[in-house]
Amino acid sequence: MSFAIGITVHAGLGTTTISSLPVVWTAASGLSLGWTTVYFNGFMILCQIIVLRSQFKPQMLVQILWAFLFGFLCDLSLQLTTWAQTDNYFVAWIWVIVSTILMSIGVFIQVLPNITFIAGEGIVSALVKKFPNVEFGTMKQIVDWTFVSAAAILSWITMGGLIGVREGTVFAAFFIGFFVRQWRKLYLRSIGH
Repeated sequence: MSFAIGITVHAGLGTTTISSLPVVWTAASGLSLGWTTVYFNGFMILCQIIVLRSQFKPQMLVQILWAFLFGFLCDLSLQLTTWAQTDNYFVAWIWVIVSTILMSIGVFIQVLPNITFIAGEGIVSALVKKFPNVEFGTMKQIVDWTFVSAAAILSWITMGGLIGVREGTVFAAFFIGFFVRQWRKLYLRSIGH
């Protein structure tokens, strides 16, 4: 997932939905993407505690460890994906599509065993528990659009324009949840359900 984030940051058409707020925060503050990711994950863990209340189990605090690991991997991935920088709009779109598919696979693999999540999927899972009639992929899209909207507003307020949120972010907001639902359907079909 962090690799997908690195690709989208370098492609320059806006980042993935889960990283939209950290990317804007990084541009506005000068902090590394890894650290803003850690802080944002901490905020999402706090939101899970508020949403789940007594259903929030102590073992869910392992997400704090995942937040630090994910933040580190985001910074590392930015270093490893500099090859994705391009001035070619068509190539940038290829990177956006590839990273959206990679991100959706990462989300699906993480959600499938339902053991532990990073905070971005943890908040989606918490909201699905609170609203059980909403499928995970649909709730993922709702949460993603909330993050993107908040990132766009933060970008306008702090920098006077859209930084880190562009057409690639909008594409990711529509299609990460969509692809997660498709992977789930393929998986269920493969095991005979």
